[in-house]
Amino acid sequence: AQAVPNKPVIVRSQCAFFQRNTCLACEKFCPAGAIDFTQEDETLTVEASAIIVATGYDLYGRELLGEYGAGKLPDVIDGLQFERLLAASGPTAGQIKRPSDGRVPQSIAFIQCAGSRDPKHGMPYCSKICCMITAKHALLYKHKVHDGQVYVFYMDIRAAGKGYEEFVQRAMSEDGVLYLRGRVSRIIQEDGRLLVWGADTLSGKKLQVDVDLVVLATAVVPSR
Repeated sequence: AQAVPNKPVIVRSQCAFFQRNTCLACEKFCPAGAIDFTQEDETLTVEASAIIVATGYDLYGRELLGEYGAGKLPDVIDGLQFERLLAASGPTAGQIKRPSDGRVPQSIAFIQCAGSRDPKHGMPYCSKICCMITAKHALLYKHKVHDGQVYVFYMDIRAAGKGYEEFVQRAMSEDGVLYLRGRVSRIIQEDGRLLVWGADTLSGKKLQVDVDLVVLATAVVPSR
């Protein structure tokens, strides 16, 4: 659609182009009759109280999270990169492999609120979607690597939606995902493993977990 101030919106149909360049078989076999190559451009005038431009989003730069080794340690990745590892059309054909050596990680640490809810060193707001994305990633990992261990470092869990809390509880109770309430202070690499230093604020103790892969749930920022 092409919008011009104070003028109607022009909706440009692509049907004429496809009519000249396709065999039209899809129109014939569409069971819903939803394809019509005879459509022409039409002008619509729409009155609305508000206009929402859905621009999409970017992720908070991993390189800004130096304490996590992001950008320097190849096995510290963000959620979108992990999503690509899970995808059948991704670089590993759906097999979860470490970027550094192609080995299947036997343990993963997910770090939530990486760069978010942090007015001094990141974004001050909650990105809202990260808790559920991490829970989904943890479940999918466990379904592919059945004997793998998953740790999730979190500030608090914001699962606000129908069935969301039950989904997170399923990850904990049925799939053995270990949720640790506390911030991660630093990640270093030693002998091919990633040492994640953090705290368990429920017990008040410092802790360290050794994992093969770290996935950052980085803050969502407006698309450039």
